[in-house]
Amino acid sequence: MAFNLYLVRHGQTYLNKYGRMQGWTDAPLTESGLSDADAAGTRLANVHFDAAYSSDLSRARITAEHILEANQKSGDLFKPTEIWNFREVFFGSYEGLRGDVIAPEIAEKKGLPNGQINTYSDLVAELGADGTMDACREFDAFEDAEDSAMFWKRFDAGMDQLRANHTDGENVLVVAHGTVVRNVAGRFADEATAKVAPENGMVSLWTVSEDDLTMEAYNDTTTIW
Repeated sequence: MAFNLYLVRHGQTYLNKYGRMQGWTDAPLTESGLSDADAAGTRLANVHFDAAYSSDLSRARITAEHILEANQKSGDLFKPTEIWNFREVFFGSYEGLRGDVIAPEIAEKKGLPNGQINTYSDLVAELGADGTMDACREFDAFEDAEDSAMFWKRFDAGMDQLRANHTDGENVLVVAHGTVVRNVAGRFADEATAKVAPENGMVSLWTVSEDDLTMEAYNDTTTIW
């Protein structure tokens, strides 16, 4: 069994625009974010999707709706099925705070080189995708942030749903989130890929087998599929 997974990041939100941590917090899409969604739809317009999913956060659902509205090949598939397992990582008490403030604080607590860690991406470069999630939980004063074990437990359950519902050769759309996308890259491709922050509206393509994911494309914003 192997099907094609088109894993897309949602369009820009206001918290993205302001450089703030956004996990389960659900800010609306900006005008640029709606354009991101429409651009992804244009690039995917000729893909016949057998099914479409999104996380249950509105920024992912609305992006998926825009993609499906532009699609020329998928018949009456206009709405994604929402699966909460594909929602963004929960950052706990760091939600809504500026990433360029939080990242240096976590870096200092981890004893990382002073002045070299300024963004979440910098943390991923030093700690890896899973290590960064673990550090966020370790230093969250309320102990609410998800660590890697918590994240992968729910994500893997979502993938189990897809594997149960889809067969060889099918094309499946999933609209999710930036950290979800890079976490998948870090686990199933390599940590070097995960260091690249996924752009809003980017497409990554994966071949999903019974027990693995194989990356075919990552952070693509130009290909007409």
